[in-house]
Amino acid sequence: MTLPTPFQQVVHSRLFALSVSDALARAIHIAGDFPPLLGEIECEIVEQTAPVARKFEPPLSLTSFRNASGFVILDGTYSRAEFGRRTLPLAAGTYLVRVVGDYYQPGEVSITWPPPDGQTRIPPAPAGHRELLPGSSYPVPDVTASRFQLAPTIVRGTLFTTSGTPIEGAKVEIVNLPAFLAPAELPALLQADWPLLKATSSATGDWMLVLPSRRYLDNTAEIPPNANPLSKQFDLRLTMPDNSVINLQRNIQYGREFSLRQTALRGQVSGPSGRPIAGVTITTSVNGLTSTSRANGLWFLYFDFDQTTVNTITVSATTPSGATASLPTAHLEHDATTVVPTFHFS
Repeated sequence: MTLPTPFQQVVHSRLFALSVSDALARAIHIAGDFPPLLGEIECEIVEQTAPVARKFEPPLSLTSFRNASGFVILDGTYSRAEFGRRTLPLAAGTYLVRVVGDYYQPGEVSITWPPPDGQTRIPPAPAGHRELLPGSSYPVPDVTASRFQLAPTIVRGTLFTTSGTPIEGAKVEIVNLPAFLAPAELPALLQADWPLLKATSSATGDWMLVLPSRRYLDNTAEIPPNANPLSKQFDLRLTMPDNSVINLQRNIQYGREFSLRQTALRGQVSGPSGRPIAGVTITTSVNGLTSTSRANGLWFLYFDFDQTTVNTITVSATTPSGATASLPTAHLEHDATTVVPTFHFS
């Protein structure tokens, strides 16, 4: 009997699990102490810190995939945009890796390659692992299904510049919270163990915070004595990318979703035959804030968070050629976006 002749022999690379987990799933106890991440996950090498220090612009794409258990797996190869799909082995050293996913805020973790013999997680878990915070698109549980407002409280928002451009990289947090209560029927919880009180706005300006069950925040009896929902005034701090700080106070119901809205106006500018006009300057009688219409003729004008309702304001439009038009009967509604009738120029 003739034995088959091998055509090719391949030595498979060792595989390692990147030690990252879902912060929200762990905090609300729905997937164990080390819950795997949801959705597609990508890993980027943004910097090498040893044996030499250098940054990668653009970042290197670290080869990764999700295994059947949902963990992020690495084989120690990477690719560069200019090399197409070709992969290269990662040299020995220490690297800063950014982990990104559709449902999470980006998180960075330092890894040493190659790992020591016998180590299967990078960095070793549980002490060295990194939890990813939920992003605004995270599929949070339906808090309305919880009785007595005992579900987590979700606070959302979107940050825009005056002209309606999303603000990325702003820090949003709930501050001045007293120490969490210690209800006898629930596990002890410290604020240091609840990282969901801070968030960073995404490229679309969106952000999301999560407060724990109200039993850690309020010792009111489980069944409210009346039909009014329980709520509390919370302090929110917004730190913009230019380091300017906005401090807000909002009354938020427990166990519900709350949206922090900016007061705004929006409208459109058109010329002959309904063609949109770009570059039109928009002003109001409220203050000196201005905006400019976009290529499609649309414009947005966002005010301060604490801008009050003004029943009657004047909105004016000035085209690049100097033509002007005004609407003296517009309305500005606090915490809402009001549509202004279209400005038509002949």
